[in-house]
Amino acid sequence: MNNFIKVALFSLFIIGVYTLYSVKIIPPITPEEPPKEEASGQPATVEELVALGEQVYNGKGACALCHSPVAGRAPLLENAALIAEDRIKERGYKGKAANAEEYLFESLVDPSAYVVPGFGAAGTKDTVSPMPAVVESAIGLNRTEIDAVIAYLQQLAGVEVTIEVEGLKTEEAAR
Repeated sequence: MNNFIKVALFSLFIIGVYTLYSVKIIPPITPEEPPKEEASGQPATVEELVALGEQVYNGKGACALCHSPVAGRAPLLENAALIAEDRIKERGYKGKAANAEEYLFESLVDPSAYVVPGFGAAGTKDTVSPMPAVVESAIGLNRTEIDAVIAYLQQLAGVEVTIEVEGLKTEEAAR
C-alpha cells in the first residue's frame, strides 16, 4: 500500500509539472479568422455565376460524387438542361415546374418531384429520390449557389443560361 501512495503522489507531481509547463511556458495558439466562402458574395456576371456553379458542383455541393460515370449512383447531368423540358411532360413527374430552369431548381430543392427511372431509393419503385434536398441537408446551399449550379448545368448542356444575375445590365443579360 505504501508503494501505491508513492506512485500516486509521483504521478500527480508529474501531471502538475506538465500542466504548469503548458500553462506558463507554451504560448497560447490563437486561430486566424476562417476565410470567407467565395459563395457568400453575389456574382456580377453570368460568367462568374457559371464559375461559382462549377465550384459548388464539384466542391461544396458534392454533386460530382454521385452524378458521375464513375460513381453511377445518380443520373449524369451533362444534358440535364437539354432534357428538362421533356422530363416535365413525363408520366412520373409530380412537380410544378413550367420550364427547364424551374425544373432544374425543383430537382435540387425537391428531388422526389421526378425520379429518373432506375435511380429511386430502394423499395420505392422510383417514387422517392435518395438525393437529399440541397437546402435542408448537410449540403446547405443558399439561393445564389443553387442559381449558380443551374447556370453551370445550362452551360454544360450548351443551352442559353437563363438565370439572371442581380444588378447585371440588361444588355449583358440578353447575351
